[in-house]
Amino acid sequence: MRRSSLLILGLALLGACSTDPTTAGTLNAQAARVAAIKAPASENQDLATLHAATATFHRYDPVAKHAGYTFLFMNMCMVDQSTAKEGGMGYHYVNPELLDGKVEVDKPEALLYEPGSNGQLNLVAVEYVIPKDQWHADTLPRLFGQQLKLNAFDLYALHVWAWENNPSGLYASWNPRVNCDNAPPPVTPPGA
Repeated sequence: MRRSSLLILGLALLGACSTDPTTAGTLNAQAARVAAIKAPASENQDLATLHAATATFHRYDPVAKHAGYTFLFMNMCMVDQSTAKEGGMGYHYVNPELLDGKVEVDKPEALLYEPGSNGQLNLVAVEYVIPKDQWHADTLPRLFGQQLKLNAFDLYALHVWAWENNPSGLYASWNPRVNCDNAPPPVTPPGA
């Protein structure tokens, strides 16, 4: 950690001392990138574990479906309907067998898919979930160094945008780059 901090400081100072503004800007940008990339080792390890565990789920059918992600939460493609219009989440396919009182990096409870123009579902994120009534510890659940947040469905949840860059942040709820434009219109049940 100390070596990384010294490296970043050294690059910034070197860039500031340069008489060539292009060189100074380039070195400062490099220092900023190094600082942004330098996350805690455990978080980077967890992200690598998540990527390895979900790499085969890029298409929903047949692999994710056969792995138990069969429950379509809310039976809809989700986008932020508030006035803020923060983006989308897509479809949430949940593995009901994983809904218990724990979260494991390599076993996300839900896979989030954005519908593509070709009708394919594309993996964009995962969501870790613990039902409120199954969490009995004194402290709130944590994963990736993040605290899971209680949502309107009485679920402790954490989104991880592992497969689609999210300008709002890796752990933000909504992603402005995800939408449901290619989702078929919801089917209204007869008599509803």
